[in-house]
Amino acid sequence: MFVILLTLALLAAPPAKITRLEVTPPLVALEGRTALQRVLVTAILSDGSRKDVTGQAKLTTWPPPLLQLAGNTLTPRTDGTGVLKAELGSVSAKIPVSVKNTAVAPTYSFVNEVVPTLAKAGCSQGTCHGAAAGKGGFKLSLRGYAPEQDFIAITKALSGRRITREAPERSLFLRKPLGEIAHRGGSVITKNSPEHRMLLGWLQQGAPGPTGKETPLAKIDVLPGDRVLAPNETQRLLVRATYADGRTEDVTQRALFSVNDPAIASVTDDGTAKQLRPGETAVLAKYRDKLTIIRLSAPFPHQIKDSAFTARTNYIDDAVNAKLKALHIEPSGRCTDNEFLRRVFLDLIGTLPTEAEARAFLDDKAPDKRTVLIDTLLTRPEYGLIWALKLGDLFTLRRENLSRKYAMQLQAWLAEQLNSGVGWDTLATKILTASGSLDDNRGGLFWLSRVPQKPNQGYWVRATENSTELIAQTFLGQRIGCAKCHNHPTEKFTQDDYYHFAALFHQVSGGGENEDGIPERLESKHDPNLRHLRTNEISEPRPLDRSTLTFAKDEDRRIQAAAWLVAQDEFARNAANRLWARCFGKGIVEPVDDLRSTNPASNERLLTALAADLKSHHFDLKYLLKTICLSTTYQRTSTANPTSRLDTRYFSHYLPRRLPAEELADALAQVTGVPDRYQGQPEGCRAIEVADAEIPSVMLDTFGRPPRILSGESERTCEPALGQALALLNSQEVQNKLTSGEGIIAQLVKAKKTNSEILDTLFLSALARYPKPTERIALEAPLASAKNRDEALQDALWALLNSPEFLFNH
Repeated sequence: MFVILLTLALLAAPPAKITRLEVTPPLVALEGRTALQRVLVTAILSDGSRKDVTGQAKLTTWPPPLLQLAGNTLTPRTDGTGVLKAELGSVSAKIPVSVKNTAVAPTYSFVNEVVPTLAKAGCSQGTCHGAAAGKGGFKLSLRGYAPEQDFIAITKALSGRRITREAPERSLFLRKPLGEIAHRGGSVITKNSPEHRMLLGWLQQGAPGPTGKETPLAKIDVLPGDRVLAPNETQRLLVRATYADGRTEDVTQRALFSVNDPAIASVTDDGTAKQLRPGETAVLAKYRDKLTIIRLSAPFPHQIKDSAFTARTNYIDDAVNAKLKALHIEPSGRCTDNEFLRRVFLDLIGTLPTEAEARAFLDDKAPDKRTVLIDTLLTRPEYGLIWALKLGDLFTLRRENLSRKYAMQLQAWLAEQLNSGVGWDTLATKILTASGSLDDNRGGLFWLSRVPQKPNQGYWVRATENSTELIAQTFLGQRIGCAKCHNHPTEKFTQDDYYHFAALFHQVSGGGENEDGIPERLESKHDPNLRHLRTNEISEPRPLDRSTLTFAKDEDRRIQAAAWLVAQDEFARNAANRLWARCFGKGIVEPVDDLRSTNPASNERLLTALAADLKSHHFDLKYLLKTICLSTTYQRTSTANPTSRLDTRYFSHYLPRRLPAEELADALAQVTGVPDRYQGQPEGCRAIEVADAEIPSVMLDTFGRPPRILSGESERTCEPALGQALALLNSQEVQNKLTSGEGIIAQLVKAKKTNSEILDTLFLSALARYPKPTERIALEAPLASAKNRDEALQDALWALLNSPEFLFNH
């Protein structure tokens, strides 16, 4: 349907004309007889759009003997200079070309050529020889992260039987991937292909290994960069490597490609991307340990007036409206007062408004009442409780790890800190640098965990690697766990980066154990020397950005590590993304705690602005939450329009979502007037205050309470399920709340309220609104004729509690 509409729109509009051609790269410099360079030809049209015409353009070189041209790939024939000309119809473009050193015998680098070629062919992937145990007795490092190990496996393992120095072309290392002899992986390279010639040339020159003097790879770029395409349109991509000495090289043939959302776009092994449908996604290119992305997008085929994008309150709306306009998605209108009331209560404090609070807000005629309400909610104690609950999930607070006492103390301390308005940077620093008595520095409880423990530290100090991964994920949104065993497959972090970063936190130890063996103090006296898993060498303490920190002997490295961490852009971006996700049910980056460079934001302008605003206001979380809630974007209705019904990423409307387990349990207790009781907790304790995930509750577990075994957002689920529906429809727990003599129905009947007054109370308590006229008519008649009024009222409340409007934040 999208393609049909887009085609009709294009037929209705006059076709754009080609005004000029652009050739990428703007010059070609080939060095050595094995060098090659792909070129891309882009047509710039009269409407400003750009189109890949590499396959349609005619390419010629002058002088003819200088270069060989195969499709869009140039290879050298002889030294000299010349030009490449691209022609399409009456439009043409030229770029300069130079060739040198074609008479020099080529040399091949194991690190820069052999290892990436094996990765491209799939030999070192996790499904083949890059698996943990290898395949067929042959093991390579995953995607070539350890070239020195790969060299030994290829040339020396099994007495060197994989290569034949006297007749390189007969080497098993070459014949198996060619398919000349039995190979479970089949044929993965073609005879006389560039890959075959390179591997054979490397063998012929004696199969030299890593020298340690290879010019470091500085970066890679994907050309021609971000593109706007139409559905079914293709775009050839070119990957250019830049080395530390300034040299550049076309490495497209050895780069690995993938796409973040294969439903929106695809990419082939040779780097041809195709837009499949309207939307936006990223194409990832990886070469050696460097990664980069480009964004591909296609607007939806809607015609929308510019006036649809003018409603704004602050910079948030500017960024969101700009993205929606680019994608041709019309934003929804403003939500009603009752929608806003219930939404902002749940998002800011995880609590429903009471009947009295709902009446007061709905009856208030002041133009600034939404702003006043936001300010009021941010001063309530539930604000700290709901965010402490989230941090408790991230810190895996549970009795098994920390003891119930310590879990409760840490979560309560977090709530106190958050309610006091302490900046997120200050709170993070307090946690990361805590030292001394744990009674006086409760943030230090973060470092304690009975399992997994640090060697020779009893059962209470978390292993360095686990603390390191928790810190990176919680405070930077970086999942670095993969780099513990090998270079990260989808991020810039190497295995070396992992152990350098972990060395910053290796000194932490416990002291002054009590009679239960639990430390009463936190110190930095553990052996600071952390050994690298692969090399067994002592890892120098260094941040993830590879900057240098200098430490005095016995200095607590965490002090400088924390200062580095809170100064990073990722620290502010991670916090801003988590705040946004709390308010919208979805982050600007998803998953929320996966802020890697290859997982781009759905709206980069928006996330950058939020992070900068948070940083400029001293990481005041309440300030940014207020800014978000005041925006027109946040105050849009959850009802989608025909152009936005498929939008789940760009915030054209508020996305309805089921209440989290704790908030739903508290809502049921509040509306029915019957509080829950939790094992070992004082009477009146709310679910959002429960700090130990092991405190039993069938209701909380049914509705997706995370077990707090793994840090992150993935353990919690807010997806509706059949078991949840049955629990609300039939559970004895809910029935007991409805029929309780202390419950809301009994209280209202005892107060001799009329049916109409009772309905007002129930609707205001559960849905933060008065009954609609149709609802009032439908309910009052059965209530008036009911033989048992109490049961009829209980049925009415039961129906409200099972309605999507109650179960969802919308």
